[in-house]
Amino acid sequence: MPLVWFGVVMILLGHFLRIGAMFTAAKNFTHLVQDSRRENHVLVTKGLYKFIRHPSYLGWSMWAIGTQIVLMNPVSLILYIFATVKFFSDRIPYEEMKLYEFFGNDYIHYAKKTRTWMPFVSTWADKIDKVEKLE
Repeated sequence: MPLVWFGVVMILLGHFLRIGAMFTAAKNFTHLVQDSRRENHVLVTKGLYKFIRHPSYLGWSMWAIGTQIVLMNPVSLILYIFATVKFFSDRIPYEEMKLYEFFGNDYIHYAKKTRTWMPFVSTWADKIDKVEKLE
């Protein structure tokens, strides 16, 4: 039963992390990766974003994996982990390239000092050795 409660905690933390990210980013938050910078689009680096790069993605991941822990379904748990890692390993690098296009080295500086906290997910910004290379 303690495992179920761990899953419930993951679900709740994930839910509020995602909601908090959406509220913090406000009009800068979209569900689709943007291909062009919208007018008034700013790089959000405050609130949850000060401590977690992509807090909405981390929250969704915690929520999704937590649901499978609560259901005590080991096969689905493993599949959810693989699917989540695969999905965000594709999405985050693409999104980060777009954020670099929109915000330049401001994004790189932010990304270099702010972790994603998502194990097994490789990001575009994490592969950049030095900011000077891009300047």
